[in-house]
Amino acid sequence: MTAAIDYFYTPISGYAYLGEPRLMEIARTAGARVRFRPMDIAAVFKASGTTPPAAQSPARLAYRLADLAREAKRAGLPITPKPKHWPVPSAPAGQLILAAEADGIDPHRVSFALLKAIYAEERDISDRTTLAAILTDLGLDADRLIARSETPEIEAAFAANTEAAIAAGVFGSPTYVVGEEMFFGQDRLDALAWHLSQSTMAA
Repeated sequence: MTAAIDYFYTPISGYAYLGEPRLMEIARTAGARVRFRPMDIAAVFKASGTTPPAAQSPARLAYRLADLAREAKRAGLPITPKPKHWPVPSAPAGQLILAAEADGIDPHRVSFALLKAIYAEERDISDRTTLAAILTDLGLDADRLIARSETPEIEAAFAANTEAAIAAGVFGSPTYVVGEEMFFGQDRLDALAWHLSQSTMAA
């Protein structure tokens, strides 16, 4: 049986940006499927009692910025730890990822372009014009995909992801869930890889 990784995250997450390429590599190695589940991170924070990163103490914020820079260097990815347009509402980008997948497009292709746009290019991924430009750069039909992202069907899927994340006990982004096992943060990707390897061996 093919393992499924529920990837709960927000496209405004710096750690999701750093972790997504490695996640896809792990999934390919394990023969697992990644289910992209962008969610409303503000609702998840509220339900779990988590303090949003932007509202944390100066000491925690300073550590976050230094950690993002260090982890980006390790991953070989460009980053602006505190982007010009952060935080911004996540629903427009999150729903766009879901719309792309519903249209038969690899969600990773759109997801990582959005993550890169905010953290490497300092673009506002809550802005409709910016989203259209990103999709056009990918060679996709921007008008059609944005229109689909705003349909009740996609809005409901985004809300369902948020409800599922809360029900699973998710409290931050990125969180990877395999069955009953939950791994929070891109620094737990090695643990996720180990878990998948053990599952494969047991099968």
